Amino acid sequence: MNPATTCPLCGGSAYGWITIPARELHPSVGMPSPVDPDEVTGKERIVDRCADCDSGIERGRGPIDLAAELEAVSTRRDDGSLLIAAPNRSSLQAGIGSEGWAALAEWRTRLLLSPKGLELLARDQGYELERVRFQIWGRAQVWMWQTLTNGLTLHPNFLHEVRAGRLTPENARSRFAYVADFVASVLAAPLVALVSFPLELIGIVLRKGGLIVAEARRA
Repeated sequence: MNPATTCPLCGGSAYGWITIPARELHPSVGMPSPVDPDEVTGKERIVDRCADCDSGIERGRGPIDLAAELEAVSTRRDDGSLLIAAPNRSSLQAGIGSEGWAALAEWRTRLLLSPKGLELLARDQGYELERVRFQIWGRAQVWMWQTLTNGLTLHPNFLHEVRAGRLTPENARSRFAYVADFVASVLAAPLVALVSFPLELIGIVLRKGGLIVAEARRA
């Protein structure tokens, strides 16, 4: 099978992984379900997966600016080093969720990095990674919980979208769907947490945690 994309990080062959709808910038349209193709508007983003470094690459839209990709996931310190935090495309939660992976709601770049992909990206920009680890608390746990909850709701990332004000009864797929998702999210929240918390810990032990955290210094 011919590759769909050539990975800009390692030069490996990348093949189709997921298709996700475009992120609307205004609240007038409800967030469509990424697993319901008749809701896709035609502005979807196709993401390929590199068979070598396991990173995700958005298909099309021209060359990828690697410097901008590293800057987007980094905070520069006074000594010139970088503190990096990036969703892990090769994580356990990404494998479970695919299009329903909750971290996709925060994805603003062209690449979804794996630990190997992050190492290659840093090296390309003249940095060496130090202290590569996976976040135990915080966003990684929320993503795993929301990813599992997405399997129960009609709207992906339901509670997150409601709290952000982007999803209301008026722009939901229907008022019934909104109420059903609200009830399912509230009732299922503690039960899903009983599964999501240890599952994310297992992912971390297997080096497949949801959020990669690393430090990088000039080589």
